[in-house]
Amino acid sequence: MNEDSVQAILTAARNAFVSLDAAGVVREWNVRAEELFGFARHEALDCDFAELIVPPRYREQHRAGLRRAAEAPPPVGRRLVVEACRRDGEEFPVEVSITSVAAGDAIEFHAWIQDVSERAQLLTALAAQLRGRDPGFGEILDALAEAVTIRDSHHHILYANRAALQSMGFSSLADMQRQPPQAIFADYLVQDEQGRELTMESIPSVRLLAGEAAEPLVMRTIHRSTGELKWELLKAAPLHDRDGRPVAAVTIIEDITRERVAELRDRFMAHASEVLMSSLDYEETLRNVAWLAVPEIADWCAVELVDESGTRQQIVVAHRDPSKLKLAKRLRQYEPDELRPDRGVGRVLRTGVSEIYQDIPDEVLVGVAVNEEHLSLLREIGFRSVVIAPLRAGGRAFGVMTLVNAESMRRFDDADREFAEQVAARAAIAVENATLATARRQTADTLQRSLLPDVVPRIEGWNVATFYRAAPAAVEVEVGGDFYDFYRGEHGWLVLLGDVTGKGVAAAALTSLVRHGTRFLGRYEHSPGRILAGLNEALREQPGMWLCTAMCARLQSDGAVIASAGHPPALIVRDDGRVREIGAVGPILGAWSGEGSVDRAVPIAGDETLFLYTDGVIDAQGEHERFGLARLKQVLREGAGRAPEDLLAYLEAELERFQVGAQADDTAALALRPLSPAGRTATAGVHPVERVRTLPVY
Repeated sequence: MNEDSVQAILTAARNAFVSLDAAGVVREWNVRAEELFGFARHEALDCDFAELIVPPRYREQHRAGLRRAAEAPPPVGRRLVVEACRRDGEEFPVEVSITSVAAGDAIEFHAWIQDVSERAQLLTALAAQLRGRDPGFGEILDALAEAVTIRDSHHHILYANRAALQSMGFSSLADMQRQPPQAIFADYLVQDEQGRELTMESIPSVRLLAGEAAEPLVMRTIHRSTGELKWELLKAAPLHDRDGRPVAAVTIIEDITRERVAELRDRFMAHASEVLMSSLDYEETLRNVAWLAVPEIADWCAVELVDESGTRQQIVVAHRDPSKLKLAKRLRQYEPDELRPDRGVGRVLRTGVSEIYQDIPDEVLVGVAVNEEHLSLLREIGFRSVVIAPLRAGGRAFGVMTLVNAESMRRFDDADREFAEQVAARAAIAVENATLATARRQTADTLQRSLLPDVVPRIEGWNVATFYRAAPAAVEVEVGGDFYDFYRGEHGWLVLLGDVTGKGVAAAALTSLVRHGTRFLGRYEHSPGRILAGLNEALREQPGMWLCTAMCARLQSDGAVIASAGHPPALIVRDDGRVREIGAVGPILGAWSGEGSVDRAVPIAGDETLFLYTDGVIDAQGEHERFGLARLKQVLREGAGRAPEDLLAYLEAELERFQVGAQADDTAALALRPLSPAGRTATAGVHPVERVRTLPVY
């Protein structure tokens, strides 16, 4: 485009056009600029722009802005509303649209300038009307419970009703107007509903004045000084001039703190109940309690339990920043094991009454610190506000939940303390239930192990391996019904494998009776069948119905004598993969009075393994069917020729692969293989060498 065409466009333009170089010297000045500012084109060219039309008080600020723009050019089309002055010194507001362009190695600024005096007068009249003394619209707005503000395109507050002034802590509109909106905004931590940080550009009124769409906005604010938490709903609407351009924005601010906090707390308690009751593991429940509170209701949460003497037993600390957790670990080194009953955690434990510390001044930290390093750690935590609530059960406090606000700058109030007490009460129930359940499981585990031999003995002439896995225990003490044992008597070694009916203490008592009864009978009786008959008589003498399946075998140099009482058949696995079933079957113990179990002599060669098992093996549930005897035989064929411990490991792996869902029943199996003559010599005597291979699943 040639020079004449450019000049024709600039002459016809409705707005003033000014072009400056990087130093602020005027390089172009159109006719509308002459009319607007009173300087002819030839007077303005090559002059300092600031000296021409910028009010003296703003000139240095203008030049500094030019220097910044030369280093980092402003975005295209940036608009500013500033004060300008005419040739006669009259000041008036103008809207400036600035564009920067490169001119070789230099930079030039092009500005379109529009007089917005009429718009400013409209806003001035609006502000005067709203602040007028006569009853009117301003009085109506002051009667509203919602806060109402009006800001112009410069982000100056033109009006604020009484609720807005009170909400933001100002005594008057003049007091508010002395502080720029950006400074007011900076007094708060501002986040959206999802906890994301908001900037002033996100506020609906600012978006409207920038020409953007602005939906209502829910925001969460925390005052940096007071720690006050608020939830507010912001709605904005534009005010237009006669040409339909937005000149100001009205914002209605609804305080929804009470409703939102109640909603969040209800939601939190529902989630807390679900999480706290999701586990009956003692330590996991402690962790759940601590992590539930972070960061929804506190920055830090510590849960600690004490014994009846007031000694700390366990502490769990939660904070979403892992580096902070390391800090807490260092800080715990300074905590005494014995709590002082006259302050803090010790007093809450003694009285059972929660305590709140709304402010933690530095002098408090100085008073509790034991040395400079301790004080430094306390300061690094940044304690702002603390609530300590007791965990109570059975009429006594057995622990505390400590909530700490620090970097969020929130300050707890009495409503927060009451809520913390509700959370602590629910947490105490969960911890107490988990404690009882854990104790019961430990009791069951201990009792279960007590019903099995501590070691597998070395039996002369035999290689013996065992496999045991208890079914998962429920809340109660559920000791499994499967058992096995080894007894050495005058007539050789006895092996007993059985499964009592039922679960729990009754099953444990029955198991103990059968095991110890076998040990007693084995001292003078060498027949497995007659031993089972003696056990049957002992069970029939007990009140109620005491039933038990059992397999009893006496090991010999050339095989075994086997008797069964309602037990799954024994299997002989040959190294070539052949499996034969031993059909020694008799009635279940405790349920018969006539003929009992019959002894069967079973030869077992050096290339064969005697396999005994309980019904938990064949009853293992797959996706569509049980494991079954046929599948068991197939697994034994595949594992044939392996050492007894390897054969059982292979079976265990196949059961794990086959089983779907939780294990339904206890599982026990024994593998016994004759040794070669050299092996028989090496194993002479009785030498316990390894613990029983048990796999309890709790």
